[in-house]
Amino acid sequence: MIKGKDKVNKSLNYENILNLIPNPILLIDKRNNILFVNFAAELIFGESAKFLKKKSLKDILTPDSQLFALINQVKNQGYNATQYDIIINDINKKILLVDVVASFNDENIILSIHKKAIAQQIDRSVVQKNIHSVSGLSSLMAHEIKNPLSGIKGAAQLLNEEVNNDSKELTKLIIDEVDRIGELINKVGSITDKNVISRSALNIHDVLRRVCKLAENSFAKNCKLVEDYDPSLPDVYGDMNSLIQLFLNLIKNSSEAKPDGKIIVKTGYRHGFNIKVSGSEKKLRLPIFVNIIDNGPGIPENIRAHLFEPFVSSKHGGSGLGLSLVASIVEEHGGIIEINSDSNSTNFTVLLPSYDKEKV
Repeated sequence: MIKGKDKVNKSLNYENILNLIPNPILLIDKRNNILFVNFAAELIFGESAKFLKKKSLKDILTPDSQLFALINQVKNQGYNATQYDIIINDINKKILLVDVVASFNDENIILSIHKKAIAQQIDRSVVQKNIHSVSGLSSLMAHEIKNPLSGIKGAAQLLNEEVNNDSKELTKLIIDEVDRIGELINKVGSITDKNVISRSALNIHDVLRRVCKLAENSFAKNCKLVEDYDPSLPDVYGDMNSLIQLFLNLIKNSSEAKPDGKIIVKTGYRHGFNIKVSGSEKKLRLPIFVNIIDNGPGIPENIRAHLFEPFVSSKHGGSGLGLSLVASIVEEHGGIIEINSDSNSTNFTVLLPSYDKEKV
């Protein structure tokens, strides 16, 4: 007798299910012959499934397509991989910039193609063009910021001599932060593409714990901060001060979205995630992710595509510089930042390279 669950499985038509998925999906064998395409793949390549299944992937893509390098990587390593910014041509020979997820299944490869979502991922060329205007502004403001910083540090040092031992941790935190901000200001080109940051092996959790401590004692004191860390993560390859600034800005953004809300800071590891570095044949592995998730009202759809540009803000009276600085720091580290937002939450995901002693 066939059990109820087996009846359900036998009644499922997986080909129909795949045809309902809006993203193009292809199944290829180890020789790159096409075994299956869904309706979305038929549309993007302008050919029927019957025709495409008689072809090799090499017949419909240019020989130098980055997709072949991704496929070879998955074949050789035997696990799934994702690559951003692959160029393909559609039926009208129009160039499309897509992200591709390649999954290993026995000796076959499943390719899931995702058209570039501008609202979810930084357009790096746009960011680069806008970084320079922010750099000019930072130079102009540097002198004015240094003066009050000196006063704050002096007051904190005097206060440190008067408070009890339980409070000395907070006064030391103020002094350390003033010194860190001073170092950032001294980098006049800190948000230009010419800046050279000082990178080393870092425990990302040391960075995040410090950031959360600062947030809890200042702008996010009315929020519930939840830290959910993967203790098995390797070190990241980054600049301590820059990463502190990056995550301070993201958590501050979340706290302003809902001043009494909940903010989750989560870390983890993504296997097989890589990106082709612009202007180079080298691919960079970005396995470490940090999520900053809030339960605020979300980011208005009309500004999501421009969120990382200078002077763009969803907040009344906001300067629009915080997320622009975030974008430049992520780019300096060779990373990626993604946004997913709806009316109930916003999730910023920062992907960073792990430390690889052999490649440093």
